[in-house]
Amino acid sequence: MRSYIEIPGWFNEEWLYDRMIDRAPSQATFVEVGCWLGKSTAYCASRIRGCGKAIAFYAVDTWLGSPSEPAMLDAVAQAGGSVYDVFRANMEDAGVLDAIKPMRLPSVVAATLFANASLDFVFIDADHSQASVQADILAWRPKLRPGGILAGHDWNTYGSVQQAVRAMLGADFSVEGNCWIHQTPANSENRA
Repeated sequence: MRSYIEIPGWFNEEWLYDRMIDRAPSQATFVEVGCWLGKSTAYCASRIRGCGKAIAFYAVDTWLGSPSEPAMLDAVAQAGGSVYDVFRANMEDAGVLDAIKPMRLPSVVAATLFANASLDFVFIDADHSQASVQADILAWRPKLRPGGILAGHDWNTYGSVQQAVRAMLGADFSVEGNCWIHQTPANSENRA
């Protein structure tokens, strides 16, 4: 069986996924937006499987790469137009394909398929342009249950991520490592 460490990609937020799994109630629902080849997806799925909780885990991506990332676009071209089959093969090799629900859709389209106030954790790590990150936050934030967590990657990597998060959340977030984290108030209801 292949370890998530062997899957190409960018992931060193095991601590955040561990924290979310530890605090999640049984019957929780998680969404990872931006999965690429599945390094973080494989880690999260294996941890969910081992935690003893019934956590539904959705993996949302187009698997077409980000327009602003030439290396991704090259990988997509080499894979024949999509890296989705590579992602699925990686999940199968890691023994977690049955523990995830892939959604081959743009992020904002996938968000429309979830009811408001239905998700416990959403992690955004897709297109890092300011417009895309803002659209992702706008689409996914209403989907969080009271007390739910919306977080994202690359706070220290892209100024566009910082600008988008500040524009959408004001000061209602914290930063740990390379991640930004927003928690919905426990006594609120999110509405679109």
